[in-house]
Amino acid sequence: MPTPRAHGIDKDEWFRLLPLMTEQAPASGSPANSPVVPTVDEIQDLYAQIYA
Repeated sequence: MPTPRAHGIDKDEWFRLLPLMTEQAPASGSPANSPVVPTVDEIQDLYAQIYA
């Protein structure tokens, strides 16, 4: 699966927006579709790892 970097998303921009993405993720309802609902800290960590 291509990473955000592979799609040309700037690393500084990704990490600048990381708090906003983390805040919006639970509101989207998507985490509730997971067998284990992640905490906000886990979501933020996942976003940081995804950039690769």
